[in-house]
Amino acid sequence: MREMDVEQFAAGRREDMAVVDVRSHEEFVSGHVPGAVNMPLERVITDPGRYAGQELYVICQSGGRSAQAAQALAAAGAQPVSVAGGTAGWISSGRPVDTGAR
Repeated sequence: MREMDVEQFAAGRREDMAVVDVRSHEEFVSGHVPGAVNMPLERVITDPGRYAGQELYVICQSGGRSAQAAQALAAAGAQPVSVAGGTAGWISSGRPVDTGAR
């Protein structure tokens, strides 16, 4: 499983990157990386094949859940990158945040 920190993620971020936020819906709507889609960890674990063959960046609050999700996704044939530091690191660095559902 690959991992990168928030600074690396921000520096290499492109519009076409798939970003999956594995926090709960409530956490997600309160603030998330712009463009991220919400897929709570429980759903990722039960259906990791949904992203088979895809490169995606997985983010949570600080990095624990994203690492767990990335392991499941990699085992199912995806190419995940876990973002260490997560949404908390993104927000604390002063980067823009979206709110609400997506």
